[in-house]
Amino acid sequence: MKLVLDTNIFISTFYWDGNSEKIINRIIEGVDELFISDQIITEISNVMARPKFKTKHETITGYIKAIEKSSKKIFIDGKIKGICRDKDDDDKLECAILSNADFIITGDDDLLVLENYETVKIVTQKEYLDIINGANTA
Repeated sequence: MKLVLDTNIFISTFYWDGNSEKIINRIIEGVDELFISDQIITEISNVMARPKFKTKHETITGYIKAIEKSSKKIFIDGKIKGICRDKDDDDKLECAILSNADFIITGDDDLLVLENYETVKIVTQKEYLDIINGANTA
């Protein structure tokens, strides 16, 4: 599957165990393809740099490099605007459309409320894992 992950998935993977780690492992194993943009990378860096996370700059840089190594970068130019309730999420939609992604995986209600955008399904981590596990047993 071709995936775009919202920032909250990367943050969950770094700081906590759970479903996000299962999804990242599928990407690392080459089962799924990850697509990312500079805008998503910047957002991940900015969130990880928040004082509440107490994450060193070097650690953030290393994590970003690991993400970039495991993904294909898509260059977006802001053509998709005004679709999401939160305008900062439009870049995930554009990345997904330009990469022909199957899914955007997120925990953000501003994206989840859309359910689909053009051919892209917008789902939670659990929903995605349920879909692929159902597909694997069929």
